[in-house]
Amino acid sequence: MNIKGRSGIMERMLEMDNLSSLLRRCSRLLKYCVVGGSGAVIGLGILYLFTDIVGLHYLASNAIAFTCSVSNNYLWNSLWTFKDKKASPIGYLRYVGTSLIGLGVNTLVLWFYTSIVGVWYMLSAAIAIVCAFLVNYTLSKKFVWIRSKV
Repeated sequence: MNIKGRSGIMERMLEMDNLSSLLRRCSRLLKYCVVGGSGAVIGLGILYLFTDIVGLHYLASNAIAFTCSVSNNYLWNSLWTFKDKKASPIGYLRYVGTSLIGLGVNTLVLWFYTSIVGVWYMLSAAIAIVCAFLVNYTLSKKFVWIRSKV
C-alpha cells in the first residue's frame, strides 16, 4: 500500500473518531434534555400547585419549584447523563451553585414576561426554562461533572 493509501485510511479513521465523539456529545446533550424535561414538568407542576392552590406569589413558588427541579435533575444526570463522571456531595453543591445562575436567568425571564409583557405566568415559566437551559448545561459540563470515575 502506498503512502497516499495509508493517508486516506488515516483520514477516514480520524473522521470516524470525530463522528464517534460528536455522537457521544449529542447523546449526552439529548440525555441532559430528557432529564431537564422531567425537571421542567416537576418544576411547572410545583409552580402551579404553590401559586394556584396554595396561593403563594409566583416568584416565591418558582423558588420552591426550582429547588425541587434541581435536586431531581442532579440525581438523574448523575445516574444517567454523566454516569461516567464522578458524583459527590461536593458535586451537588457545585450543581446547586451553577444552577443559581440558571435560577437568575429563569427568574428574570419569568418576571419580565409575566409582569412587563403580561404573559400568563405558566407560559412565562416555560420560556424561562428554555432560556436557562444552555447556561445550566454549559456550566454543568465545565464545573460539576469534570472528573471521570476511576
